[in-house]
Amino acid sequence: MINPARRIFTLLTFIVIFSAVPTIHASTQADVNAPAYWQSQAINNLIPFWEKTIDKDNGGFFTDVEEDGTVSPSSNKYTRMNSRIVYGFCAAYMLSGDDKYLEFAKHGMDFLGQYCFDKENGGWHTNVDESNEPDSGNKNLFDETYGSLGPVFYYLVTRDKDAFSYVKKTHELMQTKAWDKEYGGYYASVGNGWEIVTTNKSFNSQIDTFTAYLLYYYMATKDPAILADLKAAANADAAHMVDPKTSSVGETFSQDWTRTESNLWVGHNLKTGWIMMRMYNLTGDKKYLETAQKIAAAQMKYMWDNKYGGWYFRFLADDPKSYEDQKDWWTQEEGNMLMLNMFNNTRDNKYLDKFVKCAQFWDKNFLDKKNGECYAELTRDGKPMSRKKADSYKSAYHSMEQCLFSYLYLSLYVNKTEATLYFNPSADSSGEKMYVSLLEDKSVVIKSVDIDGKDWKDFSAEDGYITLPAGKKMKVKVIYMVKK
Repeated sequence: MINPARRIFTLLTFIVIFSAVPTIHASTQADVNAPAYWQSQAINNLIPFWEKTIDKDNGGFFTDVEEDGTVSPSSNKYTRMNSRIVYGFCAAYMLSGDDKYLEFAKHGMDFLGQYCFDKENGGWHTNVDESNEPDSGNKNLFDETYGSLGPVFYYLVTRDKDAFSYVKKTHELMQTKAWDKEYGGYYASVGNGWEIVTTNKSFNSQIDTFTAYLLYYYMATKDPAILADLKAAANADAAHMVDPKTSSVGETFSQDWTRTESNLWVGHNLKTGWIMMRMYNLTGDKKYLETAQKIAAAQMKYMWDNKYGGWYFRFLADDPKSYEDQKDWWTQEEGNMLMLNMFNNTRDNKYLDKFVKCAQFWDKNFLDKKNGECYAELTRDGKPMSRKKADSYKSAYHSMEQCLFSYLYLSLYVNKTEATLYFNPSADSSGEKMYVSLLEDKSVVIKSVDIDGKDWKDFSAEDGYITLPAGKKMKVKVIYMVKK
């Protein structure tokens, strides 16, 4: 996957210029504990790279991209990757309030709705060709979940009803056609018309459902039926995916949850821990906390690189010491998110220490400070293994997600300071509710809101929603704080 060129790193100081997005200046070592570092990385280093991928002629984004941003226009466009780039531009808008990012996100949403959504059967096509003709093969749940990522985030920012309709329809199909009513969990894939073609299950059909869209679907609507779906999936995953002896998370399973693969991914283990922590924050159910603690302890014991910092790539289920020591970009993000959540729960500095060391390794080796974005995979000590920046598995998602949530987690969970996000909703009539909380921890509340530059008092701090006036494309600035 990735390969970051090693570059001498420099510490960053941050100056807020006009609108709040700081500019990074060189010094000796990055202050990765500063929320502004991640905000600046997103806006100044990462997202400009993805502007190069916009296909102005045929819609959407090119998803085969070289180190310097050169695109390959002849390749297929994968739904999940276009959706992930929409996510990236939505995250950039949230962090900056710059309207151009929503224009780019809408460009992607128009493409997803016109060409990538299956208008006959519902759900998402895997990809379209150079003529925007879709494939008609089976639907992998990996594509169904991540197809909804961009739309659900676009809905969070704008309340666009069309974007929400794609997410709602796809989730209804997943629940009625792909959920195993006997053993629990989602099947790994279905036919083009959502018929059952396998009863096998996969990590991607289970845990990616949370991070791709379902948590955000709930946070945007607070629909109790969606919370019930989250709990049912989390309960099945905690009961069946985590080995009780090793606390390792499996990859593939038969219908009755028998493991069918011995090669396990460190990033998937770390992501599962992060999801369990988020479910604990959401519900208060300690089984999720205990599952996250066990996963974190096992990964920290075997998969953390004590010499260089960062997380290894893969390992064998029965022999965790047999790890592959390359380092992938998305694995580091999952580890950082888990460590910050564990720190928030325990205030134990061992978690924060690993976040800092991993983030410094990221800054020094993964970030491409010349061309933008980050590399996909490195050797253990930080040497590049490839130089492509985007393919059928890498786009704007993980790097921008890491920046968005590191900014929020460091501001609110670690430093107990304020955090600011921007939204751009329309409301047909006054009195409509808009939920604006991304974090599940109930100690995080809304401190203040302004709409189109004016102070707005009609919001619920603890329930996390704003009561909107009627209006189109209102610029909403929300400041969050930790309840005392």
